Amino acid sequence: MGKITRRLLLGSVATVVAGGAVYGGSRFACQFVPRHHPDFFSLLDLAPDNPDTRRIGELVVAEAAPAGFDAFAAALRLRPLTGEAATTDCASTRRRLVQDQCAIDFAEGRSVVIDGWVLSETEANLYAAKLLRPSIA
Repeated sequence: MGKITRRLLLGSVATVVAGGAVYGGSRFACQFVPRHHPDFFSLLDLAPDNPDTRRIGELVVAEAAPAGFDAFAAALRLRPLTGEAATTDCASTRRRLVQDQCAIDFAEGRSVVIDGWVLSETEANLYAAKLLRPSIA
C-alpha cells in the first residue's frame, strides 16, 4: 500500500470542495430559471394556430351537440396517448404521442370529415378545444 501524502490529501479535499461548490452554484442558479410544468393547455399548444385550423375547430364545435371546452378536453384526456401527452414535460415526446394517437384513430376507423378534410377524432377535438380554450387572465 502506498503512503497517503499531504499533497494527495489536500488535492482530494480540494477536488471535493470544488465539486461541491460547482454543484451548489448550479442548484442556486437553477432556482431562477422558469420551469415548464406540463398541463392540458400545453397539449393544445401543439395544434397550429392558423385560419384553416380555426375554421375546422368552428365546424367541429358547430357539429357537436352542445359541448363546450370541458367536453372536448375530456374526450382528449380519455385517449391513452393524449392523456399521457398532457402530463409529459418534453415537447417532442408530447408531439410524438399526439401523432401516434392520431395514427391509432385512423387505424381504428375513428375519423371525421370536416369541410373536405379527413381528420382523426383526436385532431378534430384538439382543434375544437384550442378554439374554445378559456383565456388566461
